[in-house]
Amino acid sequence: MDRSQHMRRWLTTKARFFDTNTQVLEGFCSELVALKVPLDRSWLHIRTLHPQYAGMSRLWQREAGIEERYLDHDFESGSAYLASPIRFAVEKRESGRWRLNTPAELPFPVLDKLRAAGYRDYIVAPFVYSDGTPNALSWATRAASGFDDRDLQLFDDLLPEFSAIAEIKSLRRFASNMLQTYTGRQPGGLILKGHIRRGDVRTITAALMLVDLRDFTYMSDTLAPTDVIKTLNRYFDAVMMPVNQHGGEVLEIMGDGILAFFSDDTAGGAGAACRNAFAAAKEGIEALERSNQTEPNGAMRLVAGFALHHGTVAYGNIGSGNRLDFTVIGRDVNLTSRIERLCRELDRELLMSGEFVSLLQQPMFEIGHFALRGVPQVQPLFGLPPASQP
Repeated sequence: MDRSQHMRRWLTTKARFFDTNTQVLEGFCSELVALKVPLDRSWLHIRTLHPQYAGMSRLWQREAGIEERYLDHDFESGSAYLASPIRFAVEKRESGRWRLNTPAELPFPVLDKLRAAGYRDYIVAPFVYSDGTPNALSWATRAASGFDDRDLQLFDDLLPEFSAIAEIKSLRRFASNMLQTYTGRQPGGLILKGHIRRGDVRTITAALMLVDLRDFTYMSDTLAPTDVIKTLNRYFDAVMMPVNQHGGEVLEIMGDGILAFFSDDTAGGAGAACRNAFAAAKEGIEALERSNQTEPNGAMRLVAGFALHHGTVAYGNIGSGNRLDFTVIGRDVNLTSRIERLCRELDRELLMSGEFVSLLQQPMFEIGHFALRGVPQVQPLFGLPPASQP
């Protein structure tokens, strides 16, 4: 079996079962080296759809292994990209080869750096996904004579199969990214595993958090729409990041409201879930205050009400036809909502139910017993001790 046949077989029988393009590139380069291809460096540049970055590059080096780098959304306006052979391949959709073992002038600064680092030959080639998205792959060697004609033909032969495998991995990652972005980490994972039928629900116990921004109606009436969005994003940054950092899941963004949960299915069980939720709420309140202090005079002051409860919920798909929502419903969600509505009336940023505080096992200030709409029994509600108010 010649080298081309071996690599094609490897791509179709092994690489396609890898989880990520990082594994594909690392295995691909290692296989080529095992076949005596003088490969010392390879760079994989792939565009993607993600709210925080526009693409990923992966650099493989024979001595150092592989590393990932995220590309900012404005990377195409940066000097590194504008003066790179990657841009040449992506925009012209042409392959390029530059001999680095001669004193000839080179068109890109990175090639000068590679020549100074001992590289003697460099190749870059575009590959295009089925939707037209252009990407690029490069190879470089320190071999004194560079790549020979057989090496060049091998690269050319393998690029279609490599790009097909890379696209499959990118699509999988894209689907996961989008689901996590719009439904949350855990729901996105469950959906990918096949939990997609209406009524496909399960019962879980968790610490529940509901957050609502005060004076949102006034804000919407007085600020320009772009300023409303900017202010909401400032609010979401403050209250959502602590939820993620403490292992919670933001399940719903409802206008200016946030519904999150901290599953009991964690080390320490229900007590740990409540402690995580409590820490996230306190840090969210503190983050809002820090944000208010750093804003210029006249900026909208952000204050939110946090309600914490522990209970049992139905977790899964509801909706109609092919339009479903992955959410939590049940008596305890309603109770959490009723508690949050009291935050303004009681002038409290944080209110907790008796069930939550009993599991939290920290001294809290009992505010009183309250009748909540739709809840048969009056409910004891707790807040931070006066000296502990954020």
